[in-house]
Amino acid sequence: MKIKYSREDKVFNIRNDEIPYLSIDMLDKLGVPNLYTTRYESFDPELGEGVKGLRLSIMDDDDINEAAPVVIANRARLAKQLGSSIEMECTTDQEHTVNVHVVKKEDLGPSWPDPMPTHRLYVDGLVTDIPDVLLTAYGGDCPTIYLADPVRGAVGIAHAGWKGTLNRIPEVAIAQMVVRFGCNPNDMYAAIGPGICVDCYEMGDEIYDAFAEKWGKGDADRLLKKYPATDADGREIPGGKYHLNLNIANKMTLLRAGVPEGHIAVSNICTMCNKGIFYSYRARCMENHQAAMIINRFDR
Repeated sequence: MKIKYSREDKVFNIRNDEIPYLSIDMLDKLGVPNLYTTRYESFDPELGEGVKGLRLSIMDDDDINEAAPVVIANRARLAKQLGSSIEMECTTDQEHTVNVHVVKKEDLGPSWPDPMPTHRLYVDGLVTDIPDVLLTAYGGDCPTIYLADPVRGAVGIAHAGWKGTLNRIPEVAIAQMVVRFGCNPNDMYAAIGPGICVDCYEMGDEIYDAFAEKWGKGDADRLLKKYPATDADGREIPGGKYHLNLNIANKMTLLRAGVPEGHIAVSNICTMCNKGIFYSYRARCMENHQAAMIINRFDR
């Protein structure tokens, strides 16, 4: 699996299991089972070839009665690879909100064929202190944020697209863990999963304005830079267009929420630059999503 990395430091480990996936090196060292999938259903590292088309989420244009059994079966296989089961899983709904749900035992397991319960709709983050619970979020170009507190025995996961990043969803998830579980951010570890890189993430002027209003002009200038750009007819756009750095923005939020810098792992993988390996909305290859999973277990 020839992944293009933006930096040479080791952030991820490649696991060529039944369904191949990446795991976060920092969380692996804590003994926290975690993963981030690819497009591959299987991959042979000796041949350098694999079968693509892994389905882990139900897309808007799917026939739910056809898609749901396939999606649930694939997530069940991944859960088993992490040493868990889908009966212990709780998933996000993901509507680009900053809503973070505190997971209860009654939330566990697939809801299909019943609809997702109302209290779990419009939820982009999950946190829990229940041992062995499996939290699942989904990624395309939006990074997922993994949180782990080995002192209190709690974990979280959040989907951080530009709206969630703007509104600081990692901070919301950390605040929930502090209030509900007694966590101390100084004890926590955080990882920013794969997502679109700043070079690929072209945005309109309104996104700069939104960050300048909410974060201040100094932060907006740090997070958004003008790049050369052309219009649909190939003509140069005077002054170029803004590009947003999601990784730096989410790292800033984690630091300001109190997570030590040495406890933060930042992705060096762009989903769009690696569109042959990952689903990517901006690359127009969004047949499905990657799954990001973390289990509230510390196996050290």
